[in-house]
Amino acid sequence: MKSKQRDILLEVARRNGVTVAQAEEIWNNFGLTIAKHISSNHRDEDNKFNLDKFPVINIQHFGKFIPRKKKINYANYCIDKNKTYDTEHNTTDSRIS
Repeated sequence: MKSKQRDILLEVARRNGVTVAQAEEIWNNFGLTIAKHISSNHRDEDNKFNLDKFPVINIQHFGKFIPRKKKINYANYCIDKNKTYDTEHNTTDSRIS
């Protein structure tokens, strides 16, 4: 863990009357909760991300994590761009077996 993160955890632990190990466990659980929600399926049949399927993650007494439309749209743009590039630069001929 980086020293800046460690210093923040020490301060949080001191302010809330918990040990550093407990503060680290709480921090790791925050990360696991967020990762679980983010890694669930958010794609449509065409493999693009669907903005409506992204949840707003609310962790009590900590805050909300709201998906950014701009980043999701950019990810879909990159998916489209990659599909276009793949079809234009495909050297194999599907008619030949």
